[in-house]
This record gives sequence, C-alpha cells and structure tokens, in this order.
Amino acid sequence: MTKLAFSAMAALVAVTTLVGSAQISPAAAGSLDWLGNDNYVRCLKYVSSLAHGDAAAYDRRHRCCTAFIP
Repeated sequence: MTKLAFSAMAALVAVTTLVGSAQISPAAAGSLDWLGNDNYVRCLKYVSSLAHGDAAAYDRRHRCCTAFIP
C-alpha cells in the first residue's frame, strides 16, 4: 500500500469515527419555567450587577436567590 493510500484510508477512518461519535439528537434547552418567577429573575439581575465579573462572588450571591424558588 502506498503512503498516499494509507493516509487516505486513515483520514477516512478518522472522519467516520468522528461522525459516528456525534449524538444523533439535538441538545435540549431544558425548562424555562423559572423565567416566570419575577422575584428570582430580579434577584439574578441584581446579583450579576454586583459581581462585576467575579465568578466566585456571583456564585455566592446566586445561592441567596434560591430562596425565591418555590
């Protein structure tokens, strides 16, 4: 087998494996019921405005918003 044929076969196997490993069903977005909870959404907006890009601060304050989840 020549080097070109071997490379072509390896590429075909790689592409086939990649395509075969992909999930058939699209990703689900999940439930968006929490958007109807005005107090929770208001809390999240307030928390994100205080965090200023600090992920740890956002996470700590975000946990306080769970009090508004029924």
